[in-house]
Amino acid sequence: MVRASYEAGGYTAFVGLENSYPGFGRAVGGEAHHGDPDIEHFMTSLEAENDTHAWGTSFAHITAYQSTEISLSATVCNYYLFPDKGANISLNPLKMAFSIELERTGDDAGKAGIPDTDPARQDPRAHRVPTWNVFEGWKITKLHYLRQLNGDIIPQGCTDWWRQQFPNFRPNAGGNLVPPPGFEPPTMPVAVQYPEWIGPANAE
Repeated sequence: MVRASYEAGGYTAFVGLENSYPGFGRAVGGEAHHGDPDIEHFMTSLEAENDTHAWGTSFAHITAYQSTEISLSATVCNYYLFPDKGANISLNPLKMAFSIELERTGDDAGKAGIPDTDPARQDPRAHRVPTWNVFEGWKITKLHYLRQLNGDIIPQGCTDWWRQQFPNFRPNAGGNLVPPPGFEPPTMPVAVQYPEWIGPANAE
């Protein structure tokens, strides 16, 4: 659910709310207003907020996960790598992180997808966007980009993960990991999505 919320919000920024993941619009309560402290407008906008499509691979890590019988919360931290050389603002500094919270609505939960067991192989049954409502039985109560200048705190789990990915990075005065002098952002071909969205075996 955390992954689906994060991905759907990011996808919405490029395609608009009505063209995003099935059920996302209802789960997030429609388009948020500008300045909403919990739900980002750019991740729920009816119109696409970003018309610049740069093909690349998004690496995401879920940390600070907590759950009860009726709720769950976590932080998703990420960065991007692109096929071509050039500037990569997601790496300098490393600070892209989103706080996500969901609550049960009382409705029956949706069907679970089929697990993706091979990160290197594209499953012929998979889709870039889920074809069924993965949000059924849940509502998204927070979908918030962490802004340190506004007092938001990025969990240590994000910093630990980023440090594993980029061991030569060092913290700047603000505590964010930054690349060393002369750093050239790494490049890579666009990777196969993993895990892929493979629909339920008993989907109707």
